[in-house]
Amino acid sequence: MLSDIWSYIAGQFTGMDFWSIIQTAGLILSFIYLWLEFHQKPLMWVISAMCSMIYASVYFHGKIYADMGFSCFNICMCVYGFIKWLHGDRKRASHDITYRHFRAAEFAAVLGVSAAIWAAIFCILRFLTDSPVPALDALTTMLNIVGTWVLAQKIIEVWGIWFLVNAISIYIYCKRGLHLTTLLLYGFYLGASVYGFFKWKKRGTCIA
Repeated sequence: MLSDIWSYIAGQFTGMDFWSIIQTAGLILSFIYLWLEFHQKPLMWVISAMCSMIYASVYFHGKIYADMGFSCFNICMCVYGFIKWLHGDRKRASHDITYRHFRAAEFAAVLGVSAAIWAAIFCILRFLTDSPVPALDALTTMLNIVGTWVLAQKIIEVWGIWFLVNAISIYIYCKRGLHLTTLLLYGFYLGASVYGFFKWKKRGTCIA
């Protein structure tokens, strides 16, 4: 049993093809991104855009079209987030990390918009592509879109959204046979989403 597991892991890192190398590069950049996100550094958005460029090509290759579309969308959102965080840092006091919670009306609006986005993406994937997992692919893409906006507002509940995204993504990527580095990355993201929540909660200051 152990020898079979070791053979599988070793096989993932020997004779790596172009897509395996690309995913490994994405893994390294994603670790840098996480550290910057934990500490609310605006440079996070630049690294996020670089990761999106890498994974857009990976998802296209794996026929995970909605995630590919989100990666392209996220590049634009990174510009918005970078500018918003830079502007916020100028007005921020001495605290390194600040956050706020969802407001009731805001949360209700986000739920409504989320349902509409999921339905639209699902219909596109179901009827216009050959996606093998249209419902789940649409779900992770919708959560990523909403989560990116929530992160730009520094709403602490974003870490719960990231937890859902990562758990579902691991299942999808296992099914689609993506490289072990990508699975390890999302496994790490899963734990990081818990760590990030408690780090913001413990070290940060609630501003609203």
